[in-house]
Amino acid sequence: MPLDVPTPLYVGERLRDLILCYAGPWAFLPYMRNREDSELLWHARQGVILAFAECAVTLAMLILGLFPIFGAVSIRFLLPLWLLWCLGMSVTSILQATKGKKHRIPVIHQFVDYL
Repeated sequence: MPLDVPTPLYVGERLRDLILCYAGPWAFLPYMRNREDSELLWHARQGVILAFAECAVTLAMLILGLFPIFGAVSIRFLLPLWLLWCLGMSVTSILQATKGKKHRIPVIHQFVDYL
């Protein structure tokens, strides 16, 4: 019975671009640079949407932080959880992308085809 060989990690510029795809605002670099590579473009699109969602939701929570009751809940509890979730999705997506797999981030992956 043959053993499954793990897929090799990418090296060089492709590895750099896959990491940049999920590195917040730097996701635009591989998105603009690699238009011919469909797999890398998919990851770049998902990374751009994740960065936009992270900024939009964080800004909304900061605005809610101006109100007395919602501010305490928003800033002290929801914002750290949201940022931790975004970090976890970025790290998981980077690890899966370097193995050649597509990690579909919940809700965000539905908008990849529209970008």
